[in-house]
Amino acid sequence: MLKKNYKKNICIKRIYVFIFWNCLLIIVIVLRLFYLQIYQSAKYKLLSDKNRLVIKRVLPIRGNIIDRRGKEIAYNVYSYAVILDLLSIPKDNLQHVIDILKKFYANDVVLQKLDNLPSIIKQSNRYIVLKENLDWNELTKYYIISNKYPYISIEKTIARRYSFPIQCSHFLGYTSSPNSNDIVWANNPSLSLPTAKVGKSGIERQYEKDLFGKVGIQELEVNSRRQVIRTVNEIDSIPGDTIQLTIDINLQNEIYNMLSEQRSASCIVIDVNTGDILAFVSYPGYDINIFSKKIPSKLLKEIYANKSNPLINKSLSGLYAPGSTFKIITGLAGLYYGIINENTRFTCTGYSELGKHKFHCWRKSGHGSLTLQQALEKSCDVFFYNIAKRINPDHIAKVANDFGLGFKTGIDLPNEKSGLIPNKAWKKDKRKQKWTAGDSYNMAIGQGYVLTTPLQLAKMTCMFANGLKPITPHICKNNSEIKSSNEKLNYKQRHIDIILDGMYDVVNSPSGTAKKCKLKQFEIAGKTGSSQVRRITAAQRASGKTTFDVYENKEHALFISYAPVDDPQYAVCVVVEHGGSGASVAAPIAKEVFLLLEKLKYIKY
Repeated sequence: MLKKNYKKNICIKRIYVFIFWNCLLIIVIVLRLFYLQIYQSAKYKLLSDKNRLVIKRVLPIRGNIIDRRGKEIAYNVYSYAVILDLLSIPKDNLQHVIDILKKFYANDVVLQKLDNLPSIIKQSNRYIVLKENLDWNELTKYYIISNKYPYISIEKTIARRYSFPIQCSHFLGYTSSPNSNDIVWANNPSLSLPTAKVGKSGIERQYEKDLFGKVGIQELEVNSRRQVIRTVNEIDSIPGDTIQLTIDINLQNEIYNMLSEQRSASCIVIDVNTGDILAFVSYPGYDINIFSKKIPSKLLKEIYANKSNPLINKSLSGLYAPGSTFKIITGLAGLYYGIINENTRFTCTGYSELGKHKFHCWRKSGHGSLTLQQALEKSCDVFFYNIAKRINPDHIAKVANDFGLGFKTGIDLPNEKSGLIPNKAWKKDKRKQKWTAGDSYNMAIGQGYVLTTPLQLAKMTCMFANGLKPITPHICKNNSEIKSSNEKLNYKQRHIDIILDGMYDVVNSPSGTAKKCKLKQFEIAGKTGSSQVRRITAAQRASGKTTFDVYENKEHALFISYAPVDDPQYAVCVVVEHGGSGASVAAPIAKEVFLLLEKLKYIKY
């Protein structure tokens, strides 16, 4: 009996012990669950959400660019790109991923990226764009791959397109994938997104912040394979601003077609009173639709090898000796500083002697006795040599600077050149030489060290035509930073009238150098110019040679002009590289441009 009770007590004790430990275990589990579910709930919810939710920045739609009449010249189309997410690739599995991807890619560009993947990863934060602008066949293939491998995704992207990619290439610019310098310059971290694009040149770069817009946010729920299940929350992106230009695309295209008869040329049409640029043509252009994508190396080499330099905006960055177009500056300097007056005459016998050297006029037989107005009309070099003998070259430089030469115009485009108006201090500082009388002779006719851009010559022409009012040339119509000024240059109007009368005679006098450009409908005033790129030696001149037959040695042809004479509205500047005579090559182009302005109802008379 005792033995039986003992066994019973032992059994009861064991049951109690079992119950105790089970209760203790339940308490521990409950406490642990309380700790995890209540006390640490925020932490583990956050960890869970990190695995379940993905925050994605959404690039905005880039703003369009339209011309002055509202015609679309830069717009967007939807496209697709295949993206490689580096954070989703196991570090020890990189080569395996490369081998898998190579099975699906036959494109050389993609294969090259895969071969260089280890080095690319070191330079990338997270994403690599393997291929953009997928066609439907590629999209189908990559969609199948993306469903199988979580580190590959298909992104809907926005591609930039241009309606007139060649004619507008130089002032529109193009967009492309940003580099680290672009991100810093634009002060926009969103440019680090895989399919982001940034303006690389022209209007696209100048107004990058306005065109870009504001990035949106998507909160996405994903499964264990990182595939999107649904959108949890979304903040819409804000599209970029539409930029309206002062350019008339019809005028731009017509002028571009005119210049296509030349090898290399520039033409600017500008409102003399407001600085609005209606046409900004640099020929030849290049296809910016191609530059917005990956450019084949062969094509890029061909563009760089083109001797006409299609990548250079000649209107903005082309530097040329202004030749005889500069004579209006030399003539005004002579009047302003009292070296000459309207009745002063100099005799041209075909050359002017300076020591043992002869500085020749373009007309071998000479022009005879001339006033300033007549010298401008006939473009006599010797008259301006005589001014150079008597004037301080720094005074010519001062007048040139007043009319915007030697300085950037302030146009709302990047990469403008400032040109060069030399003076005594410049030559001493840069050349370590003293200024000579020969330097003054060359400067007086726009040769020697003098360099200007077509845009500067256009601005100079505007200021002569609009009553000495400084203007800021601009290409964006809604640019609030462009402000007109009521201040005028401090020159006597009667001196300006002498210059303008000379420019009138250039076109409208029977002996003017551009008499073939005279119009019946309204009157044009202008100044021809031919700037040498290679000096004619005394021996060549003695043999009767005054021009070169080889294209690269020919003079640049220039013509600056405005119209109508009685109510100046527009200025036209034409530069034809190695065109020869400004009177026979550049001036006729300007005449046709003015006729176009009349046809498009810009000129009122």
